[in-house]
Amino acid sequence: MARKTKEEAQATRAGILDAAQACFHEFGVAGTSLAMIGARAGYTRGAVYWHFKNKTEVLTAMIDRERIPFIERLRRTTSSRRTTPVLDLRSALLVSFQELADDERLRNMMEIMLRNDLSVESQAMQELQLEASREELAIFAAAFQRARELGQLREGVDVDTVARIVSTSLTGVLYSAMLEPELFEIKRDGAQTLDAILSAFVKPGVFTPGAAPTALPTEDEV
Repeated sequence: MARKTKEEAQATRAGILDAAQACFHEFGVAGTSLAMIGARAGYTRGAVYWHFKNKTEVLTAMIDRERIPFIERLRRTTSSRRTTPVLDLRSALLVSFQELADDERLRNMMEIMLRNDLSVESQAMQELQLEASREELAIFAAAFQRARELGQLREGVDVDTVARIVSTSLTGVLYSAMLEPELFEIKRDGAQTLDAILSAFVKPGVFTPGAAPTALPTEDEV
């Protein structure tokens, strides 16, 4: 019975987060209340408060639900037990582009994060974005550092610079796809942008532009 209760609580929490994402996407963070989230999920406001103290906690949990698996996937690309950091990083990002293209929930969350309003919760979201950006940059830099150690980067390449270029360029693709979806496609333009950047900084033969993603590192290889 205890296990069932735990599973039910997890299902309720997931339902609240799904409803929160729908409300944030439709009404904005500032225009959404916990009561609205509860009504969308089919729960009382008390049920929402049982899981989350305030809207900031809801927002944080909603973002972490998608961010943590993404970061874990990226982190595996820096493994010292593998010798293909460029291929691994490229594949991890290509898989993420594919997921964004296929999953409306992910795209909606991306739009929520890329929008901005003056609410306290949105300020908290900006702090989360900064934290995620720094973590992402550190992983990119570590992957490129590993590539440099293996002799896979062109001479004179600064790994921190490449990491920033990848991060800012792909963020630009996401913004463009959100603002003009008829002109920009996340999967296509993300892949082409990434391959163009890698071609400029990675030695020929390390990866093939336009190729399908290779197998991602497993947990045992980290």
